[in-house]
Amino acid sequence: MIEALVALMVMSFGMVALVGLMGNLRRSGDLAKQRSEAMRLAQAETASLRSFSVVSASASQAASGVMDYDNDVVTLDARSLTPENANSTFQLYRDVTPLVKDKTEPQAQTVSVKVAWKDRSGAPETLTLATVISRTDPSFGGALGVTPPTNSIRVPDGRNPAIPVAAKDLGNKSSAFRPSGGSQTVWVFNNVTGVITGKCSIDIGTAVSSLTPRDVDTCKNNTVGYLVGGTIRFSDTRQQEDIAPAAPTGTALPLSVYLSLTPSQFTVRNANGAIVLAPGGEYSITPNHECFSDAPSSSPSTQTLVNYNCIVYPNSQSPRNWWGQVLLGGLNLGTDDSHVKVCRYSADYNGNTRIDNEEHPASYSGVSYSLVRQNFLVIRGSLSCPTATIDTSAGIFVDYTTYQLQPS
Repeated sequence: MIEALVALMVMSFGMVALVGLMGNLRRSGDLAKQRSEAMRLAQAETASLRSFSVVSASASQAASGVMDYDNDVVTLDARSLTPENANSTFQLYRDVTPLVKDKTEPQAQTVSVKVAWKDRSGAPETLTLATVISRTDPSFGGALGVTPPTNSIRVPDGRNPAIPVAAKDLGNKSSAFRPSGGSQTVWVFNNVTGVITGKCSIDIGTAVSSLTPRDVDTCKNNTVGYLVGGTIRFSDTRQQEDIAPAAPTGTALPLSVYLSLTPSQFTVRNANGAIVLAPGGEYSITPNHECFSDAPSSSPSTQTLVNYNCIVYPNSQSPRNWWGQVLLGGLNLGTDDSHVKVCRYSADYNGNTRIDNEEHPASYSGVSYSLVRQNFLVIRGSLSCPTATIDTSAGIFVDYTTYQLQPS
């Protein structure tokens, strides 16, 4: 009898524990269902915001219920949602803020979607999803339907985009280029990096298009240089409002292109912990650059633009780099109508709030690759360097902003 009572007592304790376990399992199951439902609601809200049809809807589009970025990707007050077969009522909150603070027309918005509810015991629960939604026209999404190449990103002629189009692909992962039609100089580019890996002299009568790897065998691996190239345009108008930076109408002037290089300003800490300039910042090759252009020899001319190409021999730091300015010489610089002024085409094209080396700064810093499209506009000295920012309504799709470079 005593043994039976003891067994019954032990079994009773086990049953009590089992009842508690079943209660916890039921509560956990309910909470898992509620969290799953909350996640579904948050994801649906985020997906809905991403499904805008236009960036800014016209009056007719707004009247027809078209969802647009500017008016629909906004902060909203809490909404109560009770999904079918759900065991709780959810409160959904949406908070939208510019990705870049104080931007009046943000390039992207940070979106935070929060779902709140109470579990079966009355305890508050929340779930939050955060994302960034870009202010990009959905029409660009069509590019996602284009099958990407299987061998990395497409580049012009399968070469580094810094290599001039006129360069002859030698078929051995290198290209040959003559920087000036009146020069014997030929440069050899590495097709992958766009770095100039060789330089030699080849008779002017030999067309670059006819060159073979054997013809430039003496050019290989005898130098390392970076290309700097671009186009120089001219405007001879005497009225500020008549300057057309997108398509100036002046003719080319005799000029030269040169670089004013300065030692590297990269810093390191020495053995004593002091910050000093990194070694190897000077330029061991003299001259440290060479420039070629097709500028006319006299004025007036019939040319409307000048193309230039420079090779810069960098310092010995790692990676090898150069610092300085690209300047125009041979011009009558000044600030009155009898002189000319040099403007550089430059703007924050990539939207990162600074002018990078590729975007033609007044002074370059730490350049360790080839640069192209470093363009100039020469105008009368009495006028200001013009601007022409993007305005699709006016048919301007490229930022043609310019800044004065010379006289400094």
